[in-house]
Amino acid sequence: MGPEFQCGVLMGANVASEVALGQMCESTLASPFGPPADELTRLVFDAPSFRVQHVPDVAGAEVCGALKNVVALGAGFVDGVGLGSNTKAALLRVGLREMAKFCHMFFDGVQDNTFTQSCGMADLITTCYGGRNRKCAEAFAKERLGSVDDCEDSNQIESPHDGLCDGAMACEQKWEKIEAKLLNGQKLQGTLTAKEVHAILDSRGVLNAFPLIKTIHEISFKGKPVQQIVDGIIDTNEHGASSHL
Repeated sequence: MGPEFQCGVLMGANVASEVALGQMCESTLASPFGPPADELTRLVFDAPSFRVQHVPDVAGAEVCGALKNVVALGAGFVDGVGLGSNTKAALLRVGLREMAKFCHMFFDGVQDNTFTQSCGMADLITTCYGGRNRKCAEAFAKERLGSVDDCEDSNQIESPHDGLCDGAMACEQKWEKIEAKLLNGQKLQGTLTAKEVHAILDSRGVLNAFPLIKTIHEISFKGKPVQQIVDGIIDTNEHGASSHL
């Protein structure tokens, strides 16, 4: 659309079915249009039951919308192994901090205010309690726990065909089956994003600075026991580390 084209994004904690029912919800408009275009655009979407706030931080809003789906996989693992609200609350806290760390590490101009908007913390909470990624991750965890041929058993055996280990292949097949069974044609975003984010962090040599994202990826695709989701929550040293939240 040309180098001068400007794009905004509408992101937030708004499950479509609840929006359709007219239940009160919020969303965040992130746009760099400037006055008066930002406010005029916000008013296009704002309604008594659909409240819209504006932030100028497009990158922060979009990345939050992607990374919260990865954290939601972890929330599903927590639910699937029968851990409670305390553990999930800890996971959400660490997940929000890793989302903020990723945004500040890879994008200029990200604002801390973005993470407390509907596109940040609120969307993370909604997704980790009611989204499709959480739902499928819970099913994945329960299937792993009840499986006698867990992905972990063979995750170091190399496949001569495609370089993937048998464990990774088994996990991929589990995700595909669960997606087809539970989502009625919808697609998982968290698994795809987890792969991409893991590859980016690994290529930059900063993967160990994101223990939760790393652990979620290892459970999802490398056969790490699903009970070890707690490793991603407690395996962190925040003392003395720079943080924006």
